[in-house]
Amino acid sequence: MGELLYLSSEDIAALEIKPRAAREALAQAFRLHAEGKAHVQPKLTVPVGPGHFFQSLCAAMPDPPFAATKWVGVAADNGERGLPNVNGLIVVSEFTTGVPVAVMDGTGLTVLRTAAMSALAASYLARPDSSTIGFIGCGAQAYGHLASLRDVLPGLRGVVCSSRSRASAEKLAEWAHEGGLDAEVVDRPDEALACDVVVTTVPAQPGLEPLLDASLLRPGCFVAAVDLGRPWRGVGLRTLDILATDDHAQAADPSNQAKLRYPGPFDADLASLVVGTAPGRTDVRQRAMFLFPGFALGDLAIAAEVIAEAERTGRGLYLPL
Repeated sequence: MGELLYLSSEDIAALEIKPRAAREALAQAFRLHAEGKAHVQPKLTVPVGPGHFFQSLCAAMPDPPFAATKWVGVAADNGERGLPNVNGLIVVSEFTTGVPVAVMDGTGLTVLRTAAMSALAASYLARPDSSTIGFIGCGAQAYGHLASLRDVLPGLRGVVCSSRSRASAEKLAEWAHEGGLDAEVVDRPDEALACDVVVTTVPAQPGLEPLLDASLLRPGCFVAAVDLGRPWRGVGLRTLDILATDDHAQAADPSNQAKLRYPGPFDADLASLVVGTAPGRTDVRQRAMFLFPGFALGDLAIAAEVIAEAERTGRGLYLPL
């Protein structure tokens, strides 16, 4: 039956998938989804306790011809163990035959996928002249988002970093400075809300109380709420001009709807933005938020891009089936 390609986290990092390539792969997948040619189920969650759960995400599409499932374990207190809060594995099969073709680390790929989804949304919802970006939460997703959003918003120059751990905020600021940006660490999360672009990546944790007020966002800003919007006070979110998500159907699924700080309805999703059935930003003063739980089609699109690059470069380990 052939061989199975195995790609570790180091392999995926070494491939250096470019932000533009990731964004274009996502756009193609969501275009197929809008045309009814992709097959996706809402994510399934197995809750264990506060900040502790497992998830399964499944999708299939004919071009590139693959199907994939991602198995994810989330443990909010993993930092105390020296482990990432989110750990995952992705299995990819050939679309027509169902034969498994690859197994790969899902943790780093999730960062790449999520940042690319935010960047794709930003290409429709952020002001092209955005010059400042604020991070509330400075973990792995912040690094991925800074790289992806700089690619789609090349005018970004200033970075504001806020985190529960000042050390992690300082580390992100140093990394941004090394990349040629002006970066500062602030003590209060509200200070990051004054930026043109805001990224919130607050992990699930017991006893977390919403602390961010959408009324403090400046006119024209774009927010990527990577964290289900958990640090935001939900009552103020509908005051924003545009609320978008990754997929209307998944966001309306009761199990996923219950996790989002704002339960919907949403003005747009990625498929409607890509094909133009939702207009995106139409005024420079509109305040927009991309609030999303993560969508299996995104994982599949990036996994397919990773496989293509691995085959091109000879990266990875082939195992007998």
